[in-house]
Amino acid sequence: MDELPASFRLVPRQGAPATDDLPPGFRVAAPPTPSAQPSVAVDVAKALPTGLGKGVIGLAGLPGDVQEMGGGLMDRAMLGVGHTVMDWTGLGPQAGTPEREEFDRLYLGIGSGGGLPTSRDVRRGVEKVTGPIYKPKTVLGEYAQTTGDFALGALVGPGGVARRVTETIIPAVLSETAGQATKGTAAEPFARLAGGVAGNLGVATAAARADAPARAIAAATRGTTEADLAAARALGETAQRVGVPLTGAEAIQGATGNATKLGDLQRAVEGSLDGGAVLARVYADRPGQMRTAVDDALAALGPQSTAPSTLGPRAAQTAEAVIDDTRQGINRATRANYAAAGTHVLDSADFAPIARDPAFQAALRQLRADEVLGPVYRDLPDNSVAVIDAVTKGMRDRGVALGNRANPGFSSETAGLYTGGAAEARAIARDPARGGSQAYNDALTAQAQARRQNLEPLEQGPLGQLAGAGDTAAATQAILPARPLVGGEAELADAVTRLRARDPDLTNELIRQRLADQFDTSATRTVGGEAQGGGARFAKDIAGTEQQARNLDAVLEAAGGQAVRQPIADVLDVLRATGTRKPQGSPTDFNQQIREAVGEMPLTAQAMTALRTGGASLLTQAGDGARRAWFGRNNRTLAEILTAPDSVGRIGTILQRGTATPFADAVLRQALQSRGAEAARSSPRKVP
Repeated sequence: MDELPASFRLVPRQGAPATDDLPPGFRVAAPPTPSAQPSVAVDVAKALPTGLGKGVIGLAGLPGDVQEMGGGLMDRAMLGVGHTVMDWTGLGPQAGTPEREEFDRLYLGIGSGGGLPTSRDVRRGVEKVTGPIYKPKTVLGEYAQTTGDFALGALVGPGGVARRVTETIIPAVLSETAGQATKGTAAEPFARLAGGVAGNLGVATAAARADAPARAIAAATRGTTEADLAAARALGETAQRVGVPLTGAEAIQGATGNATKLGDLQRAVEGSLDGGAVLARVYADRPGQMRTAVDDALAALGPQSTAPSTLGPRAAQTAEAVIDDTRQGINRATRANYAAAGTHVLDSADFAPIARDPAFQAALRQLRADEVLGPVYRDLPDNSVAVIDAVTKGMRDRGVALGNRANPGFSSETAGLYTGGAAEARAIARDPARGGSQAYNDALTAQAQARRQNLEPLEQGPLGQLAGAGDTAAATQAILPARPLVGGEAELADAVTRLRARDPDLTNELIRQRLADQFDTSATRTVGGEAQGGGARFAKDIAGTEQQARNLDAVLEAAGGQAVRQPIADVLDVLRATGTRKPQGSPTDFNQQIREAVGEMPLTAQAMTALRTGGASLLTQAGDGARRAWFGRNNRTLAEILTAPDSVGRIGTILQRGTATPFADAVLRQALQSRGAEAARSSPRKVP
């Protein structure tokens, strides 16, 4: 045979006859037609959706693949038993013969398969409709197809589009890179699997680090219910409305009665450099916010008095007038009985015990000589009930005066004679059996009852204290005492109602003055600056006990109803929540953070240290730097969550979705991606 042109070659062909020019079994092959270089962009555009489709095929055939795997294990078990029996007994076809394979299939059930379609079956069905599935022509096309294969993993785990894309691309790229490096070798499948596993573990590790703030919040709020979150959201909205924004920790702690550990979590964040810087800006504004919020709430009571020193004396006069009105009302109610009894005259014998009393005689002379009272009783005899009543009043007043140690004429013995003589004289005058008058007895009884029920509660209660107040401070304490009596809210409300009936502006100014004075005292500036805890202290000082809270509600309700009470109640609820903020503890850890930040070595010093340590210091420094970076980032993220306007809502979202499980998600993604990749690379198996 003559020599072939360079562009031609001999190709083996089964059964080709020998000729004069060619040896047996060969034929002449024409040179291949040169093909155009495939477009990388087109190849990638076709390979990416193809890979996604192959991944879907793998997922669709997953149940059949699992069944086939289980059936294969059973087949191998049955095959082993059957072959052992045949080999031991010599029965059946010889191993390695076509007859043995047919025997295995027919009688031992080998290769019988299951009822569900495998990924190969699904792929064959798809290719019957679409034709052969596209195969990438370039390396980038193969990367694109693998990325499409791995796209099913994006169905697993939380996160947005960016996170899901990252969790798909990184394992796909590492898997395909490992496959390219070992392409055509027996190690290729294992390398691809190892690359995918490494990628998924890497993104899982990063996700675990990134999700640390959410895990910390979930751990701190374990056991929090939806009802708790709803109450916290309502409190947070109230805080925004009154102008004292709460952190999420304060709102939830305030709504749940400190039932979570968010307060401790916030304290730890405040103790960090990065998180503390965020929270410091929030708390720097708080003192001014609280003062403005309290002023706005107190405006419901009316304007602040420009002459607060006059409020006390004015209130004392008003209270005394209210008490005197009650006293006069009692006198008017009993005047008819007194008038009927006044003309009654005792017999000389019945009057004799009264007339012999030296205290009565002294008081009678004083009455007759009085320039005002003398003319009133001038025409009535000494033994008339009217004169006896007037004289005994003087005797009681004299007894009270002499019983006062501050009186220069103090004499407890003389005081006893006056008060005892007055009581005995009245006892005779009101007893018909001793010559007295039944009408007088009825008048005294009615008056005593009215005084006991109506007058004495006023004289001995808040109104009496107010009437005796010498200045504004004493008057405000009478209306809202710092040390209240349990059950005293009703008499305080009654006092406010009576005062408002005479002077409503004065009463509201007095209540406002009490609250404003207390806030000014509670929110006293400290040596270090504004008192950030002054609002919580005010809420404790003005309504810290249950009785104080009841008193305040009763007084505000009497002063103007819901329109006055609700704004102040809202502010107090918010100020109480600010008190859930935990105080900072020892500054040791914070100081350590500052030392680490300030003591960071420059690059030149790090290089010198690395030379001395053989590079070991670089690893240590890199690890320390990474740890500090993550620590700062996570604390800053926590601070931003806690101080966000919708902080409670964001915390609720974290609790609803649950704590992320990045490593469990990575295992599931790897399982889906492995099935997709296997289906993508497998070709339909020929059926014998």
